[in-house]
Amino acid sequence: MSTDPFDLDSADELRRSVGVLVRAVRDRTAHESDGQIETLGFLMRDGAQSIAALARLRRIRHQSASAVVAELERAGLVARASDPDDARGVLITLTTAGSDVVTESRRLRAGVVLEAARESLSIDERALLARVPALLDALSDAMADR
Repeated sequence: MSTDPFDLDSADELRRSVGVLVRAVRDRTAHESDGQIETLGFLMRDGAQSIAALARLRRIRHQSASAVVAELERAGLVARASDPDDARGVLITLTTAGSDVVTESRRLRAGVVLEAARESLSIDERALLARVPALLDALSDAMADR
């Protein structure tokens, strides 16, 4: 009889570990607010969005998303554009400066992870770690399909 080595306790430990890693990276690289970076990231990944769509993606109130967009607009990181599908609608677009901020933030965060991995893990452990993103993506896809 074969038992699955990945059980409820393992799943909980993985969930906890991922959360701790995300917070550790965020703590080491905080410069813009997380809400601003998250908003810019959605725009870079998914393209222009309405404020309502950004609020849904971030799971925050429309007013909160509007305030973040206003801050980003003042900083020149996003711009407003007419929605071609809705004459009254406005889409928020990423500017070149906004794209640069996202790229730099991702590079900085990845660098923190790389440095920690090189300092604390063996080459075999790093080889195993290099396979983890595909596994986490598969888990995310499975949860999104439900």
